[in-house]
Amino acid sequence: MIKYKIDNRTLQLLNAQVNLTETFNHVLRTAPKRECLAFRLKAERGTLESTFVIELGSERHTLTLPNDKKMHLKLADFIEEIANGPLDPSSTSDPVHSAHADRQYGRFDVQDKQRVFELIRTGGVLSLDMGFDLPLHVAVHRPHTLSCITAILSIGKKSPRTRCFTACGTDVEIYGKVSESISQIAAAATPAAHAA
Repeated sequence: MIKYKIDNRTLQLLNAQVNLTETFNHVLRTAPKRECLAFRLKAERGTLESTFVIELGSERHTLTLPNDKKMHLKLADFIEEIANGPLDPSSTSDPVHSAHADRQYGRFDVQDKQRVFELIRTGGVLSLDMGFDLPLHVAVHRPHTLSCITAILSIGKKSPRTRCFTACGTDVEIYGKVSESISQIAAAATPAAHAA
């Protein structure tokens, strides 16, 4: 089944447009073939809640939401659900297919921290799933004659965000520097519409 998605640029526009009273035109696109589906958004901002009318072809759908910070994410979920049908609960384990309002970017859980610590001790390559569309790759070169490592962190395909550095000290000190760098690159890779 073809899945239409709201891209990050449109999500940023929605973030601004939910605070206005106006009519806006947008396009949903599919990932592999870039097929387009145009829709019109009529936003009416109220003091406590906002009303949105989405016109997709001959269909009209209305949504009223209380004014809050995640309102644009809930609206994006609603628009994608109109275009694609209801969200399949069996696919919500995949962050790419989960609701915009429920996504968490930059998750660095305990299991991943342990894997990174082992990587620092032995060297090698690791891919971390931190909630982004693509994994964060961590490569560590560990010469056993020195108490230093060279680390390369990368996320993205077309124009990846990359960090390369050398860290010296005990394994715990090096781990602190690498985990701080992982947090920084994850924060930089978080889509702007979700960062707020």
